[in-house]
Amino acid sequence: MQKINVEEQLNILIRLQALDAQLYRLRKEREAKPKLIEELEARRNEEQAAVKGIEEKSKTNQLKRKQKEMDLQTEEESVKKLSTQLYQIKTNKEYQTMQHEIEGHKADNSLLEDEILAIMEEADSFSKELIKERELFAEAERRLNEDRKKIEGEIAVIDNEIANFESQREELTAQVDKKVLSQYEKVLANREGVALVAVKNHACQGCFINLPPQVINEIRMKDKITVCESCARILYIENDADV
Repeated sequence: MQKINVEEQLNILIRLQALDAQLYRLRKEREAKPKLIEELEARRNEEQAAVKGIEEKSKTNQLKRKQKEMDLQTEEESVKKLSTQLYQIKTNKEYQTMQHEIEGHKADNSLLEDEILAIMEEADSFSKELIKERELFAEAERRLNEDRKKIEGEIAVIDNEIANFESQREELTAQVDKKVLSQYEKVLANREGVALVAVKNHACQGCFINLPPQVINEIRMKDKITVCESCARILYIENDADV
């Protein structure tokens, strides 16, 4: 089996890692974009629900007012009927009884008038609140439409960048030894897009653990792919003076 050229492989992996770092960032950014639209839709839906809620309250208010007005009309008719009958009564006792009954209906009328007035004031409050909520809903709808268009445009740009980087990646991965690539991609998937790191100040720049001298020597010798025992990332020395 032909021995791989470790130095050559590391140089390719360095370029590959630079691409993968960009891809990881872009995919994360791409993943977040639809969530922004979802948040805007949720806000729009909240405002829409608020409008519907006030409209329902307003309808209930109108029905309540209609019922109270019907009750008031019934009470007024009762007062008118009893007042007509009042002049037909012959005894003082019957007169006082009916007069008391009339006063009772008038008191009920007064309460109903107060309730209707309160309902009308409530209706005015609902009307003002509805205007405000409809404005908020219209603003939320406008912002959703504008931002959705903007975000979809940004997604298209990101998708184009991702496709470009993936094309470059295919060219590079074709130059990497299959076993080395498999090792690299396994770490890449488990370490948030960072599979290859430099060594600086005797430390792995992935997990920042200090590396034993023998590991540093192994990397310098370039006889094999050396990994960090702590984070499993592939190690390389970018500048010997930094080590």
